Amino acid sequence: MRLPFLFTVIILVLSLFARAEAPNLAPDPKGVPGAAARLVLAQQTYESALRTGDPVVLITAIRLARDVTLRPPAAWTRTTEGPPVPDQPDGRSGAPNPAGPEAIAIAQGLAGDDPDLQDLVYDLDAQLPHGRRATAIDAAATLDGGQADDWRLVLAGQTEAELGLIGDGDSALSLTVADDSGNVVCAVPAGVASALCRFTPARNGFFTVRVKNSGTIRNSYRLVGN
Repeated sequence: MRLPFLFTVIILVLSLFARAEAPNLAPDPKGVPGAAARLVLAQQTYESALRTGDPVVLITAIRLARDVTLRPPAAWTRTTEGPPVPDQPDGRSGAPNPAGPEAIAIAQGLAGDDPDLQDLVYDLDAQLPHGRRATAIDAAATLDGGQADDWRLVLAGQTEAELGLIGDGDSALSLTVADDSGNVVCAVPAGVASALCRFTPARNGFFTVRVKNSGTIRNSYRLVGN
C-alpha cells in the first residue's frame, strides 16, 4: 500500500531537483534589440569608421551612441579574482567613446572641406535629444592581465536581458553569464571586439557576469546592461 506513495514522493523530489538545476533560460529572444545592444553596435560601428576613415559611418556611430541615456548600476556587486600586477603595462584609459566630444572632432576632420558632411557633423553636435531615449546601465572597471571580475545582479523572468562588454582593445576579454546554479546561459570567447549577451531568463533570479582579461596588459572596460 505504501509503495505507490513512496514512488510518487521520489518522482516529485527528482522533478523538483531537475527544475532547480535546469538553466534559468527561456527560449531565444525574439524582440527588438535594446539599449545595451545599441551601445555595442555603436562601438563596433565607431571602430569600423576609424579603421576605414569613413565619415558617414562615424556619424552613424555617434548618433547610435548619443541616442542612449546612461545611468550607474544601483544593485550590481563586483568581486575581482586574481592578484593585481603592479608593474603591468598600462593600456588606454578606456574604450573610445562614440558619444564623446573626441568623436565629433574626428568626424569634423574626416568631413574635410565637404560642405554637406560638415553640415551633418554640425547638426549632430548642435542637435538636442528629442522625445524619450533608451536607458542603459553603464559600469566601468579595470582588470590586470589574468584577473577576472564577477558581477552579481538580479534579472527579471520573462524579460529580455542584454549585457554588453566594451573593452579598450589593449587585451582580449571574455564574457560569460551564469545563473545562480552555475549553468552558463551565454558565453563569448576572448577577443578585443565588443561582445553582447542577449537572452531571456525563465524566472526571476541572480546571475553572475564574468569578465576575464586573458592578456598581459591592463584593460579598462565597460559593462553595459538594460
